[in-house]
Amino acid sequence: MNGGRIYAIAARKFASLRRDKRMFGFIVLMPAIQILLFGWAIGGTPADLNVVVVDEGPAERSAIILGHLEGSDSLIITTESNLSAAIEMVEDGEHWAVVHLMADGTIEMHLDNSNQQVTNTILLEVRDAMQAASGGTLPLTIQDPVYGDKDPAFIDFLAPGIMTLVCFMFSTILTAMAFVGERHDGTLDRVFAAGTQPTEVLIGHLAAFTAILVGQVSVVIGIAVWGFDIPVVGSIFLLFAICLLLGWAAMCLGLVVSSKAKSEFQAMQLNMPMLFPALLLSGILWPVQALPGWLQPVAWALPTTWTAEACRSIMIRGWGLEAEGVWMAFLANAIFAGIMLLIASRTLKVRS
Repeated sequence: MNGGRIYAIAARKFASLRRDKRMFGFIVLMPAIQILLFGWAIGGTPADLNVVVVDEGPAERSAIILGHLEGSDSLIITTESNLSAAIEMVEDGEHWAVVHLMADGTIEMHLDNSNQQVTNTILLEVRDAMQAASGGTLPLTIQDPVYGDKDPAFIDFLAPGIMTLVCFMFSTILTAMAFVGERHDGTLDRVFAAGTQPTEVLIGHLAAFTAILVGQVSVVIGIAVWGFDIPVVGSIFLLFAICLLLGWAAMCLGLVVSSKAKSEFQAMQLNMPMLFPALLLSGILWPVQALPGWLQPVAWALPTTWTAEACRSIMIRGWGLEAEGVWMAFLANAIFAGIMLLIASRTLKVRS
C-alpha cells in the first residue's frame, strides 16, 4: 500500500468536490440548514391562537382569569356575550376555543380538537389562569369538542400531513428523474427535432404521469382510511381532489428541477433542499402556529402547508369547498403549478 498514491487520490477528490459548488453546498450547507429548520420548526409553543371568552362569572374572579388569559403570549382573546355566537365562531374556524366563565364560578370549554398541540396549549393557559384565580380549585368542564374527538389520537392529526408529504414527495421525484433520464438518453432531443414545442412536451409528461398519480393518491388515502381507520368526516372525493391537485403541482415542480439538472444525481441533489423544508414547515409534524413569526410566511408560501391544513379540515372538521381554508388550498396549488409550469417551459426552451 502506497501512502503517496492514497494521498494523491484523496487530494484529487477533495479538489473536485471543492470545484463542484452544488456538491459542496449539498454536503456542507444542507445539513446545517436542515438542523436549523428542525430546531425552529419542532417543539415550539403555538402562538397567536384566537380564543373567545364568554364572561358570565363573578366579577372579581372573572377579572383575574381574563387578565391572565389576555396577558398570555400564546392567546389572542376576544370577548363575546352570547355563548351560541361564540361556538359559531369556532365552527367557522375563526377561533380555536370558547372559554365560558359561568355564573357559579366554574369554567366550561368548547374546543376545536383538530390540532392536539393547539388544544394542549390553550388548556395549559386556562389551567394557569385557574391557578391564579383560586389556587386551581375551580372545576373545569370540557364539553364535547366542536371538531374532532374528545380524546384524539396523535395519528388523527399526523395522518393528513403525512398523506400530503407522500403525494408531494413521490410526484416530485418521479417526474424529475424520468424527465432527466429522457434528456440523458437523447429521447428529448429527438422529440424537439420533430418540431414539438416545450409546452407540449411538458403537458404530455403531466398527462402520462397523471394515471400513476391517480393510483398513488388512491393507495395513500385507502391505506390511511381503511388500513389505519383514520376518520374522514368530510367528503372523501374532495380529499382525493386536493391530493390529486397537489400531486400535479409537485409534478410541475419536478419538471422545473429536471430542466435544471444534468443527471439523475443532480436531480436528487436539487430535490432534497425542497422536500425537507416541506416536511418541517408545512404543519405536518408540528403546528405552523408554533413557528417563529418570521418563518410563518415562508411556510404559507408552500402548497404543502395549505394542503395539509385543508386535508385536516376535510378529515377532522368535515369542511367542504365553502370553507376558506379548503378552497384556498385548491387556489394555492393551482397558482403554484402554473408558475412552475411556466418556469419549466421557459427553461426548457432555452436549453433546447
